[in-house]
Amino acid sequence: MAALTSAAKRSVNRLRASQRQRIRFWGPAVIAAAVAWLILLIVGETPLSRATGLALAILGVTASMRRMGFIASLCGGLTLAFSPIFWSQTGGGVTDPATIVVAAGLAIAAMVASTLLLKRDYLGIGLGVVVFLAVFWSQLGTAQSLRLTGLVTAWMMYLLVDLIMLSNPRPGTKPPRQPKPYHTLGLLFLLVVGALNDPLVVLYSPAIVLSLLLSYARLPKWYWLLTSAAIALGTGLLLRTYVLPQSDLVNLWAWRHALSWIELGQLLIAQFSVLGIALGVIGLARLSRWYPPLGTVLITAYAAYTCFGLVYSGVHRDILLLPLVMIQVLWMTYAVNAFGQWFNKTMGSETPRWTHVVSAVYFAVPVVLLWNIIQS
Repeated sequence: MAALTSAAKRSVNRLRASQRQRIRFWGPAVIAAAVAWLILLIVGETPLSRATGLALAILGVTASMRRMGFIASLCGGLTLAFSPIFWSQTGGGVTDPATIVVAAGLAIAAMVASTLLLKRDYLGIGLGVVVFLAVFWSQLGTAQSLRLTGLVTAWMMYLLVDLIMLSNPRPGTKPPRQPKPYHTLGLLFLLVVGALNDPLVVLYSPAIVLSLLLSYARLPKWYWLLTSAAIALGTGLLLRTYVLPQSDLVNLWAWRHALSWIELGQLLIAQFSVLGIALGVIGLARLSRWYPPLGTVLITAYAAYTCFGLVYSGVHRDILLLPLVMIQVLWMTYAVNAFGQWFNKTMGSETPRWTHVVSAVYFAVPVVLLWNIIQS
């Protein structure tokens, strides 16, 4: 009896420890999303459904930066929220009901339920996609929702980062582990749903395939078959949507023109200034040094969207290039974390207090961005 009681106590303690760890991990993401949601509603006068979708995107991006520190990831999430491109999606005006949130929620619920009940992962994904299409298009009647595109790419980045950090960590830190089902199934689900809504999401597919290969995941043949089909479908829709009918908006040779590079560079500088770009370069350099697989995956996604930005000049170009800004913020946040660790080591501190101090300075970036918003 005493042994059973002791075992029960150990089980409860493990559960509590797991819950505390989960709260510590998701805390910055929840705080950043909540703060962004309130400011989007109050300062930005954004409709509730749109503010909720944007806040959920902030939640995903902030969670992808959590391993860079509590304070740094919180600052990074708010920096994205107040960046000019992200903030340009705010404002009043006519807006559809929260169909996107409802459709995505029902689709995820259907996918999880069918996967657990039927014990067939591919059936779960298929049912989730069908439910999404039935709800989304029956209510909106149109695709290419910018809100859904931002939401999909934000959580796609979270899954990519979490997948690599789990399965291919820095040597000497933690032993590599096999990806969780929510990594592989989530990436496939987001790729299919994102491509059906706006095929531009397929630009993430090289990074997805590369991350799966670098994770050494033991995936069944049907998974690769469905992934290949989703990429082929998205590529075909991408050509039909952006290239073939709108040849005047897409110049496949524009990448050879200096003006295209200058305009794209000005777009990125306008978000965080030249200092932000420099900070991002430092972050990419350090990330590629200490976590080469993650650096390679992110630079692959960044390069794909850069190529699109060089050749496309159509409407909503800035918002369609939001994944570039998301990745840029992650690099900036990693640079802040690297500076904090270096400074902490230089000061000879055995605790990470100086890392927290340096990360707290990072708060100046979202504060300045928000001040510019209020002043404009």
